[in-house]
Amino acid sequence: MSKSFYHERYCLTKTQEEIIKPLLPTPKSKGRPALNSLTVFNAILWILSSGAAWRDLPTHFGNWNSIYHKFRLWCDNDVFENILKVLVADTEKYLLVQIDSTFCKVHQHAAGARKKYGNQAIGVSRGGKTTKIHALVTENFQLIGLLLTGGQVHDSECARELLSKVNLEGKTVLGDKAFCSARIREFIREQGGTVCIPDKTNSRTLHEFDRELYKARNVVERFFLRIKNRRHIATRYDKLAVCFLNFVILSALLIQL
Repeated sequence: MSKSFYHERYCLTKTQEEIIKPLLPTPKSKGRPALNSLTVFNAILWILSSGAAWRDLPTHFGNWNSIYHKFRLWCDNDVFENILKVLVADTEKYLLVQIDSTFCKVHQHAAGARKKYGNQAIGVSRGGKTTKIHALVTENFQLIGLLLTGGQVHDSECARELLSKVNLEGKTVLGDKAFCSARIREFIREQGGTVCIPDKTNSRTLHEFDRELYKARNVVERFFLRIKNRRHIATRYDKLAVCFLNFVILSALLIQL
């Protein structure tokens, strides 16, 4: 296939390139021609959208191994996270914080990471090997908090850790019944936030609940649908959790573009 096909289908548009280019690291040449940061970024997008292996990267992007090592370097230096922070710098004006999670099937190629690195957020549940993405999202589809766990981990187990990543003062937290916990409710109130979480059917204590406001929680569900349109997110192929985490951040970053 032609080079133009890959560019038009998976890569940044000219307008998006103008936004991203100033935010990318400046390449440092060490005796050989440096990789163009924008070309590397588009190559990573191609992997994200196609779900293909790094070795299948089209040759017009450059050597796949060099681009992969550049991707790992950017992961270690939080490049994608820093770009996302720039694009969502005005999160303080939003009043709704939505918390939820979604499962991602783990492909067999994601197995095999060295044991010294741990389980890499890969768990085993009824659906087989899965990874769970826990996210905090504003009403404008902006990702403001992110965690990865094994698929068997209950949402409530890491809710407080995730909520502690943002300032909840004056904000309302929307969550489903999985977050109906006295500890989670107390934590949100201690941080100055308002709780909008329905009670479980077997709850002994009933809490006030704004049903109309709760309808806005559809945004976090739609957020997951959007990021999982990228084949590399719908199915996890990465052995290392840090790589998969940065692909999720990159997919969320594209929503802002």
